[in-house]
Amino acid sequence: MLDSCKFKSTCSLPFTYSKRINTIGTSNADLPLVDPGMYQLDITLRRGQNLAARDRGGTSDPYVKFKIGGKEVFRSKIIHKNLNPVWEEKACIFVDQTREPLYIKVFDYDFGLQDDFMGSAFLDLTLLELKRPTDVTLTLKDPHHPDHDLGTILLSVILTPKEGEQRDLHLPSGLHFAAV
Repeated sequence: MLDSCKFKSTCSLPFTYSKRINTIGTSNADLPLVDPGMYQLDITLRRGQNLAARDRGGTSDPYVKFKIGGKEVFRSKIIHKNLNPVWEEKACIFVDQTREPLYIKVFDYDFGLQDDFMGSAFLDLTLLELKRPTDVTLTLKDPHHPDHDLGTILLSVILTPKEGEQRDLHLPSGLHFAAV
């Protein structure tokens, strides 16, 4: 069962596609590449390890935000006073471009104050093998202090093409086809 399922749409040309189309009397060398359509990204936020202490007592109250294309697509629950939190939270995110990385940002919740940044990482979706569950360990970094050890975040992910979705494409040469 999925706890969250959000839609992310950034459909824009040009598309990418893995096949070339041969037509009689027309060269396909300049045809645009076409993306097969939507993908479903299932994420399980497993846990954090050795996260940075941001509170007075040497602990933190961490939570995680996932963003794609600058938009927040998931936010985890807060685990209080823990540098090795276990979330085991699931999210289902629909993406229409695997070129957009999944950004992961970890924050320390501070009641009534601005939350403290604890580190960030990104997951390149183009490196995921389709329909294959993958465990991922991401090292958290701070762009202002790249040498600081801020811990790790462990995820399980699976990227699946959406079945049954079709996108009609109109090619510059007047050719028309549908990609599944």
